[in-house]
Amino acid sequence: MGFAKILHYNENTDEILSAAGRISTMDGTATEIYQKSVDAGKAANQKLIGKVMSSGHTSTLEHASVNLAFEDVSVLFEQFLIEFRLMSFTVKSRRYVNFSKAGYFDALDIYSDDAHRIFSEAVENKFAVYDKLVAAGVPVEDARFVLPYCFCSNILCTVNCRELIRLMNELVYGRGSRFPEFVAIGESLFAQVAEFAPYLECRKPQDYCRGDFNGISVLTNGICAEYDFEKLPEVTVMNDVSAAADIILRAGLMESGMSPLSAIEISDAKKQEIFTMMLNTPRKRALEQANFTLLFKGMSLAAITHMTRHRMQSLVTPNFKIALNHILNGGDVSYVKPESIYKNDATRAIYEEAFAEESKAIAALREYGVYDELYYLLLAGTKIPVMTTMNANELDTFFRLRCCNRAQWEIREYAMAALKELREECPVLFNLYGASCSLNGRCPEGRMCCGKPWVGGNPSKQ
Repeated sequence: MGFAKILHYNENTDEILSAAGRISTMDGTATEIYQKSVDAGKAANQKLIGKVMSSGHTSTLEHASVNLAFEDVSVLFEQFLIEFRLMSFTVKSRRYVNFSKAGYFDALDIYSDDAHRIFSEAVENKFAVYDKLVAAGVPVEDARFVLPYCFCSNILCTVNCRELIRLMNELVYGRGSRFPEFVAIGESLFAQVAEFAPYLECRKPQDYCRGDFNGISVLTNGICAEYDFEKLPEVTVMNDVSAAADIILRAGLMESGMSPLSAIEISDAKKQEIFTMMLNTPRKRALEQANFTLLFKGMSLAAITHMTRHRMQSLVTPNFKIALNHILNGGDVSYVKPESIYKNDATRAIYEEAFAEESKAIAALREYGVYDELYYLLLAGTKIPVMTTMNANELDTFFRLRCCNRAQWEIREYAMAALKELREECPVLFNLYGASCSLNGRCPEGRMCCGKPWVGGNPSKQ
């Protein structure tokens, strides 16, 4: 089993946090108040921090941070971790690193010998398939799609103390409580935190509902249809964006000292000139006033990892059990189909067989009473729908990075499809969006530059 280790923390954590607790109610400068915390001593500081925490003013805990290492944890755990948007994390890239010797988390070591054998053989088979694909010339970024979610990952993470408390409780009492791996990591973090800051060992089991709560699906049973993403286009714009450009324009007027309620009678060409100026300023607050909700038909579990790196978005995916139950009910697994694999009949056959065999293993293990642990057998190439809401500023960042010729091909395809849809819905704004090179006239990738012009077009310049 993998583990978590606190690599570094602020040695003066109690002084920093108690100073943050004092500053809003105490006279004096910030440095003077901090010095009072230094002079007060650890016991007095910890008492004050406890008082502030009990009052619910936990934002003061954000002033101290912790650096964490997660070593040989499952990719299922990684997927759980990266949903915490107030954390900074760096993950070993599966696009560039060969994971044939990565190892995996043995999720069924407490089950019967037969169940354990089925699980082990299924996982080891996928590593063998991965090796076969790589040996056949398939890039590792595409071969990774056959790796199950139990394979090992390594992560560096930085988190403030407030978010750390939430993480630990989510692992032990929240969504992570169903997985022994997650609980063990959470308990380890609680124990390490208690050594340097016992007041942060703040357990909140009462804030979480144990068990598998179906909530909305129960309340809407018989009212709403189950999700059938095969019938949908690649990308759907979910909200009415007809007024988005006008909202952004009015926000820009307000920033400039003019009335946002004024009648606006200017040409699309003039609007694009204004939007171009907004897109090239370092302070893009006006662009943040309009939101766009996108439904992606189905992204691989691997691609979702790329999506979560955009921190200023609201991302929703269905519970993984949707994919799991679909398999258990005999449905066909929807999975990504890389060109590098499908251009060759031999590699295609190997790849498709990997997903078929995985479905068989999941069904077989269900007969032994296994359920939650089956999540570890989902392959990285399995596709699930994704809904996200981003403002126009974050979409600028998203398209600059993900439309780039060097972007991972799957996320690039979805980015290009999303840009196409948004250009149709709001052309006066999104005709200006695209890869960085098309907007700036230069590539930000340095020596990694592809050396090719961006194929995506910028209608505003044509």
